[in-house]
Amino acid sequence: MDDRDVDFEFDFFPEEQATATAETDEELLWEESSEDQPRRQPAAAPPPHVVQRRRIAAAAAVALLLLIILVVVLTSGGGGGGGAYRGYVDEVSPVAADSQQAGAALTTLTGKNASSKLDVLIQQTVDDVNRLQAITPPKELVQQQAQALAALNLRLLGLQQLREAVTQSAAGNTVSTDAAVASLVASDRIWDGSVRTPANAVLQAKGLGGVFPSSSFVTDRKALVKKLGTLTGSSATAPTGAVLKLGDTGQDVVAWQNGLNQWIQATGSSLTPLTADGNFGSGTQQLTAALQTNQGLSPDGIVGPSTRQALQNAIKAAKGTGGASTAVTMKLGDTGQDVVQWQQQLNRWLQATAPTQTPLSTDGNFGAATQTATEQLQTAAGLTPTGEVDARTQQALASALANTGSGTG
Repeated sequence: MDDRDVDFEFDFFPEEQATATAETDEELLWEESSEDQPRRQPAAAPPPHVVQRRRIAAAAAVALLLLIILVVVLTSGGGGGGGAYRGYVDEVSPVAADSQQAGAALTTLTGKNASSKLDVLIQQTVDDVNRLQAITPPKELVQQQAQALAALNLRLLGLQQLREAVTQSAAGNTVSTDAAVASLVASDRIWDGSVRTPANAVLQAKGLGGVFPSSSFVTDRKALVKKLGTLTGSSATAPTGAVLKLGDTGQDVVAWQNGLNQWIQATGSSLTPLTADGNFGSGTQQLTAALQTNQGLSPDGIVGPSTRQALQNAIKAAKGTGGASTAVTMKLGDTGQDVVQWQQQLNRWLQATAPTQTPLSTDGNFGAATQTATEQLQTAAGLTPTGEVDARTQQALASALANTGSGTG
């Protein structure tokens, strides 16, 4: 080995050592550089008033969210089908309002416009019937829907009867409008007692409150009768007689009791006839109040001129006198929605007067059973039992339903 070899080996190792030292120095420099960098200080806590504001804002956001949820639940009927009920009421309301507006228009009839205006009101009512028929009610309100249709059909019948009376008057005939007014008043009682009241009960049970619309066709019966009497020349002086009340006795009481019994018989009512003994007792008072309620009077049980006139009107209407139109007719073999409604109304009358009798099948087919039930009604109302449904028969059923209570809930 010469000196060059020794030098080579000697020089080599210091280079490796230098390299290692340099690497170590770099690591030390890096560590020093990291330590020399400024450390991040933790964020200072916000002032108390800022914290308080943030808490208030968070609480307000939560309250707003709860309010939105509550509004959604209420408008959807609580998730229990309430939306369907509200939707049904929303659809029925404009029909009810439109029909009420038609009734109010009766007060504007004059000798010059009566015929044309009645034609408009008849068409308006036909449209209302069609609109109501197109509405599908919730299951629990099907019966109220049927009653509402019955009320509108009675209004249509009453308007048709008025139109006929106006026509007869123009031809020089004196025609009573009692039957027409009775139809219109009965329609109000059906709407209020058999539609609105039970429908509101259903809605309240659903937690929706009493929101079903009212619909009054005759707001002032006396005023309407007076106007119609002027138009048709059928105005008459109210029957006279002594005022009768609880505790009175005598022949006047006997005559009044007989008149009330005639009303019961004419309408086919299930009310118990009075014993015409001349004693104005509680039974006579209650039956007088029932007549007054049926005829739109205050049921005070006292017999005055208005109540005497009401008895005459009720008997005439029940017997079908007063120029009722016979244009609308259903008979054996007919079918359709009109037959369905007739069968439904007959069933309510049968339930009140013959509860053990088998109800009719409301299938829209005017068969033998429907004909027989119609004859029963006509016989009870003092009409010829033809088994065919004309305006007089429809009026007789409306009066019978009102008197028995099945037409007023």
